Amino acid sequence: MENTTPGFIIGAYPCAPSFHQLEREKEVQFWDRLAELPLIRGLEQPCLDDLHPYGDDFLLKQIPNHWQLVLTAVMGTMQRRGSGRDFGLAARNEEERQAAMDYIRSIHDNVKRTNDRAGRQQVVALELQSSPNRQEKDSAAARQTFIASLEDIAGWHWECDLVIEHCDALTGPMPRKGFLTLEDEIIAAQAINRHFGDTLTLAINWGRSAIEGHNNHLPLQQVKQCQQAGLLSALMFSGTASQGAYGEWEDTHAPFAPFDGSHYVCHESLMTLDSARQLFNQAPLAELKYAGIKLLSTSAQESVEQRIAIIKDGINALALSSGLITTPIR
Repeated sequence: MENTTPGFIIGAYPCAPSFHQLEREKEVQFWDRLAELPLIRGLEQPCLDDLHPYGDDFLLKQIPNHWQLVLTAVMGTMQRRGSGRDFGLAARNEEERQAAMDYIRSIHDNVKRTNDRAGRQQVVALELQSSPNRQEKDSAAARQTFIASLEDIAGWHWECDLVIEHCDALTGPMPRKGFLTLEDEIIAAQAINRHFGDTLTLAINWGRSAIEGHNNHLPLQQVKQCQQAGLLSALMFSGTASQGAYGEWEDTHAPFAPFDGSHYVCHESLMTLDSARQLFNQAPLAELKYAGIKLLSTSAQESVEQRIAIIKDGINALALSSGLITTPIR
């Protein structure tokens, strides 16, 4: 489970010009600039029909050959739920659960295609999300449905690790995604691992845990909870804010709050260097499969350099808080 590859996994797509449907020329400039940044191990990338709005070929030609990929099902899941559907692996609506299984099967096929193209294991992990019915009243039944889905999925031949990304639970004070509790996800992972070995682990996303508890303390508590279960494998840092352009306790991937050496100012952000340091003190970088950021550029008017500055600050924040560097990379 130890990470011997230096650097971080970067969820760059919410900062990319294509996120705001800007012209292709700016998209190319963005990826060229991103490839110049230090301490990037690879990308967290949503898997929709393709890995990128311009197609898999575009993305894979833009990025350095040695970069790894962590795929996430969250964007595809939320797009389908955006129309009011109960789509998800924990959905007790059987039609929607089967639709979610078909979606994960399509990602399974894309993992193989991508690895075959690279001639190596370029995709190192897939992040799965529980996604029960909306306003689910029977958490035990939803958990069993999630386990049933995972039992099928774990039986497929995967060329990457499977990681459950915990999102804010329906039990929180103001649910945004409203998925299963961490306790239910731990029980589900343990049930699968009893049958399939160490197949499933868990990732904590700082922002989504903070949103669940409406405080800065729950992310650390949930990291400890995953460690006690022997399941923690990854940390992702996407922030939330108290107000302003990133909203109030919204899952909008706010950048880090200002720190010494940062360039992009987001005073309303609740994600600080100290909050990241707490998590890395508890779960050192070398003991994780991966750690990374997913940060959003909110305005279509922001330049490529402003978008890159958000990511560069995020890399510096993680490198400083994890002890990888002692002074910011300029």
